[in-house]
Amino acid sequence: MKKSLILFTILILTSCSSFMTNRALKKSGVFDTKSELKVIENDQRKIIFIPMHHIGKKEFYDDVAKKVDSLQNLNFTVFYEGAINDKETDSLIQRKNGMKLRKLFGYYLQRDMDTTSNIIGEKTKYTGKHKLINQPKYSELNVDSVKAIKADVSLSELMNEFEKNYGEITLDSCDYNYDIIDKNYDCKKADKSLLKIFKKEYIKDYRNKSLAEKIFESNKDKILVIYGSSHYFGLYFELLKLDKNYRIEIK
Repeated sequence: MKKSLILFTILILTSCSSFMTNRALKKSGVFDTKSELKVIENDQRKIIFIPMHHIGKKEFYDDVAKKVDSLQNLNFTVFYEGAINDKETDSLIQRKNGMKLRKLFGYYLQRDMDTTSNIIGEKTKYTGKHKLINQPKYSELNVDSVKAIKADVSLSELMNEFEKNYGEITLDSCDYNYDIIDKNYDCKKADKSLLKIFKKEYIKDYRNKSLAEKIFESNKDKILVIYGSSHYFGLYFELLKLDKNYRIEIK
């Protein structure tokens, strides 16, 4: 059960940034030392969005932690990213969903950087001059675990919605022969068109919509969103569908 959750957590985290080259790392903000505060608001609610990347410099995460602490002291409630606990209680269903996810991608997904070898996701060798670390736990970013809201969706929810619209992902005997996190997985993958749909319509669009709805339905008027940077405009456009009075604060 835990292994399929690990796989999905990796998927969620890797969906937010591209880690192919030093140029891509820089563009995605991995070398930043300060976090940016972006604001979406209407007349009743203020939403501060901290664009996150999941590998970065210690100075960046230290800055995030300071801002999180300050904003919580101003009565902002954190809505954070990350499907750490799947709502699905059946371990067999969890494992099957993890296998279906792997079937879509065709390989084991790994987001972390080995800080000893500087290998990102076991594929990309980082050769730059900056010292990088993996994103700390939310508790280390000063997120109040009692008051904060995990606003992400579960793998079960994503997979169920996807299969409702595009049909069940069929597993074969080869899939069952590999452990869910076996890096040597080598089975026939699902049609690549399905992966494209899943990444666009579900990893991004569906999660943006779900986040917007959770914010809209919340009774909180001061919200701090800690999410991957690629979700910022998607969240804004989904909020506009619910209330045309939302606006982006122009600095």
